[in-house]
Amino acid sequence: MRSKILPWLLTAVLLAGAWVIVKATLPVDAAQEPFVTTATLGEAASARNLVTTVTDVHAARSVTDATGWSADGDWLVIDLEAAAQVTQEGASLRTATLVIGDRTFTATERGTTFLNQALVTGVPRSGSLAFQLPDDAWTEHATLRLGLGTPVLDGVIEMGIDLSDLPFEPEVSFEENGWAR
Repeated sequence: MRSKILPWLLTAVLLAGAWVIVKATLPVDAAQEPFVTTATLGEAASARNLVTTVTDVHAARSVTDATGWSADGDWLVIDLEAAAQVTQEGASLRTATLVIGDRTFTATERGTTFLNQALVTGVPRSGSLAFQLPDDAWTEHATLRLGLGTPVLDGVIEMGIDLSDLPFEPEVSFEENGWAR
């Protein structure tokens, strides 16, 4: 009897062990994932060579910049301060995306925004990022992702934003890019 039960028991143990290994193994692309730092409104967050503070979040029906450019639509405007942490060589805010569900939106390049703004080591600069969003996005939760470049093997700062909590303002002006106060 023992010789009949032992192979079945050993098979069950091996299958359970294989199941545990499959569940514990990271996905194939896990080695390329960015190192994420979670940020909160008004608090400084750092990731590798980037330090940033999101100072305000607005929902707007229209946006303008200091040069007179304007656009109507449904806009999410992020006011922020950012600086390089270690070196300013190649330091500019090149990654600015907003993830809503399975959709990813990139910060607009229209108008004068903080996107691609050169950063200085230890001296914060300020400005605004803007995302034009569709009507159906405003009932969801979004994740703002900020970084210096392609977020592969790099540091990324993420901040959650509940879009349904934001009241719409008729018009929001982008902060002029400059030195933070």
